[in-house]
This record gives sequence, structure tokens and C-alpha cells, in this order.
Amino acid sequence: MVLELRNISKYYGDRKILEIEDLKVYENEKIGIVGQNGSGKTTLLNIIAGRIQPDTGEIVHKQNIIYMEQFEEISYENRILSGGEKKKEAFHQKVLHQNGILLLDEPSSNLDRNGINHIEKELKKYQGTILIISHDRSLLDEICTAIIEIKDGKVKRYEGNYSKYKAQKETEMKRKQFEYMQYINEKQRLEKAIHVSKNTAKEIRKTPKRMGNSEARLHKRGVENIREKLEGHTNALQTRLKKLEVKEKPQNNPKIYMKYQTEENTKNKIAVYIENLNIQLGEKQVFEHANCVIKTNRKTALIGENGAGKTTLIKQMINGNPHIKINPNMKIGYFSQDFSNLDFSKNVLQNVMQDTNQSEMIVKNILANLLFKEKDLEKDIKDLSGGERVKVLIAKILVSDNNLLILDEPTNFLDIESIESLENLLKEYNGTILFVTHDKTFIDHIATDILVIKNHKIIEYEGNYSSYLQYEKDRSNKQQSKNENDKLLLDFKISQITSELAITKDEKRKKELEEELILLNFK
Repeated sequence: MVLELRNISKYYGDRKILEIEDLKVYENEKIGIVGQNGSGKTTLLNIIAGRIQPDTGEIVHKQNIIYMEQFEEISYENRILSGGEKKKEAFHQKVLHQNGILLLDEPSSNLDRNGINHIEKELKKYQGTILIISHDRSLLDEICTAIIEIKDGKVKRYEGNYSKYKAQKETEMKRKQFEYMQYINEKQRLEKAIHVSKNTAKEIRKTPKRMGNSEARLHKRGVENIREKLEGHTNALQTRLKKLEVKEKPQNNPKIYMKYQTEENTKNKIAVYIENLNIQLGEKQVFEHANCVIKTNRKTALIGENGAGKTTLIKQMINGNPHIKINPNMKIGYFSQDFSNLDFSKNVLQNVMQDTNQSEMIVKNILANLLFKEKDLEKDIKDLSGGERVKVLIAKILVSDNNLLILDEPTNFLDIESIESLENLLKEYNGTILFVTHDKTFIDHIATDILVIKNHKIIEYEGNYSSYLQYEKDRSNKQQSKNENDKLLLDFKISQITSELAITKDEKRKKELEEELILLNFK
């Protein structure tokens, strides 16, 4: 064991953030920390790192603590770096060549897929214990040996990676539903039995009028005995009912209603047509004779390395580049995280209802699917967290009359549960979606098509992200195999010429062979 937290509690005002009776972490474990925004994930890391003192309890660690915060400030020696480059620089300075308990808070934020893959490889190689907060489920699947869930201030440990944690949660939910139904059935059975027993006692006949005194006394005594037994039986049933362990009804995710979205009767199956697109920003060539189409009623992921031109392409679509033709039947709803579309003087429900023709019931349903509780709907926008504001923006777009949604990094600031809720909503949406994200799992679950920005071009692929990666891998393997075969043939040819050179006496032929050998060596 390298780390133990005993009887830890932490309050912010009257609100209890954490209550940990005993949490042990062992050598070389790689543990993912999950929970909703505001559940106390970062607070937990800060307590372990000694940045925040708990109100009660003690922390024992037997190794050095290395902590990389979410918004780490690192010296960059006057270099101009992108957000992703800063994150990689911070990771290398803070993490590599270190020994100890590694605490990481969203290490993959602002990184493209290549950057995330790089961090993933380094963390797999890390010889030590890791506690990591991340909303990247693919990363948690690849590196984690256990998951710690924080919910209502309590921590619960699950063995295995994120996918195994989700499977265990599903099993837990089914078990809770089974136990709840058992409880309801037994409660109803006991209540019915009590009702029958009480009514039976009431309905016992009184002494008949024509019965003699001695017979009446015997009858009364018999009736009293029966009544006493019935009352005893009733009391026993009531005691069993009182002692019956109450089971709370499991909270299932609300049912999704997205069928209100109108299917546009677009005769043209193309939503966006890009032809011969050339864009240069300063000295940087972003697009050069780029072409592609985005199909209607499809969900298209736009991917590429940081700086490849994803956001640039989206802005050109919004601003009306003449080389980008938008189907006239398409109405664009654009999601960006500047929050300019939110009215900070209004509450959640008022903001989402502001520009929609949908009923309040449908709007509330969408918000419920984005994990807003009824009481949250009256919160002012100014009082919401970044993640909650993102979800309000998404809800506004989903209930609008737009049929082409352009979503630029919609999963930023969202916890995993909210990301998974958003996935379910977008799966049900029957319009056209173009979205940008570095979340591999999100792309896999949503995308029907892939657009890849590479070498100033736009490559089209029909299928999800996993199948695209497999396609690229197969193509790379074929190219590698072809290169190896070409090299073997080249070596064989050189060997043939060298052998002939060694035996030929014809000066003219020797000169030809020497020239051919020189050319082959340049290949």
C-alpha cells in the first residue's frame, strides 16, 4: 500500500463534499476517478496533494506525490504554443522521468487524438501509481486497473477499466430494480393480508338472539378467542411490515423523445458541397484544392490534428465561403463555447424556451435527458457551472427548428455521465450533424461518416471511427508490405548487377551496368 485516506471529510459551507471512511491505493495501480461535475473529484486530488486540508481525517502516503493540475502553468521560454502544445509540454516537464504517486486532472484536454495517444503510451509505461481524472473513456479503458466513483460525497471502488466499471454499474442497477420489485410485492402482500385479517375480525357474527345463556357464553368465548388470534395475526403482519427493509426506487435515465424533429424532404441528398477550397492564413496553407460532401440525415465527424483546419472549415461554412455550397433546405444551428447565445438574466428553462416552437414538456424532457433536475430549471445562467452552461446551449440547439447542427467540441467541460447522455440524444436526432471532437468513444458511438483533414485535403470515409482506424491500419500495412517487397526486389536487382559486373569483360556492358547500379542506389 502506497496511499491511505482515513476518516476524511470535507465541507464547503454546509455542503459535505467528501466523506471517506477508508480508501487504500496500492503500488503500481492506475486508478480512474469518475463522477459528475462538482462531485469532488478535483477536491480529492487536492487533498491527497496537500493543496487542501480536510476538515477531519488523515492521509498517509509512502511515496512522493507528483500533481499535474488541469490548468497547469509551465514556463515555455518565450515560445508561442497552442493549448494542446502547452498541455504536452506540461505533461513532459511534470511527469516524465519522475517517480512516485502521479495525480492527473484531465491530462488529455486540449489535445488532438495523436497527443492523447502519446500520453496514453507514456502512462502505460509509467512505473508507479496513477490517480487520474478524465472524461476520455478510451483513455480510462486503456490504462486503468480500477475506477473510483464519487457520488453524494461517498467513494466506491470498482475493479477493472471503465468498460468493466460500466458493466458492474449495469449489474448493480438490475439488482436494485429486482430488490425494489421484491420489496414492493412483499409490501403489497402484507398490506393486503392485514386488510383481510382486520375485516375478518370485524365480520365475526355476534351472539344469536335465541341462544340460551350458557350457549351464548360459550359462543362469546369462542368469538373472543378467534378475535384475539386474528388481532395477534394482524399485529404480527404489521410488525413484519414495519421491519420490512425499505428499498428506494432506482433512478433510471429519463426516456428520450426526439421524434418531433422534422425530416426535411430534401430532394438533394447532399447537405454541404465543398469544391476546390483554397485557404491560406498568413504563410500557412490550410486547404489546397480540397473537395468533399456532407450528406443529409447523417452524423459526420470532422477530425484532424490540432491546427489542421477543423474550426477554420466550420467558420468558412458559417460565414459563407463561395466554394462551400449549403443546400438551401438546410438551416444551420451552430454550437460554440463562447456562451454568447445565452441570456444571463434568465433561468435555464427560459433560455431554452426562448427560440423554440416546441412545447414546454418536450423542452423539459430534453433538459432531463441532459441531467437537469426539475429544481435546476429555475437556476439563473450566471449561477451555472461551465458544464451546465454547455448543456443549456446544446438543449437550445436541439429544440430549435434547425436541421443542420454544427457542433464544435460539444463534450468540453462535460463529465462522463453528461457526455453519455448527450450521445443518446444525438443518436435519436434525425437531422444532419457535423461535429468536431477528440473523444474517440464519442465519435465511435455517434458518427456514421468521417471527414479527415490531412495534407491540406479533406478525405471522406463512410463508417464509424473504429472502422476508419482499421482501414488506415490495413492500408498502412499494405503500403509497408509493398515497400518491403519493393526493397527486396531492389536488393535482388542490385545483387544481380553486382554479380554481372564481377564477371563481365565487355567494357561497354560494364559501363551500362555501373550507370544502372548508380541509379538503383539512389532509389
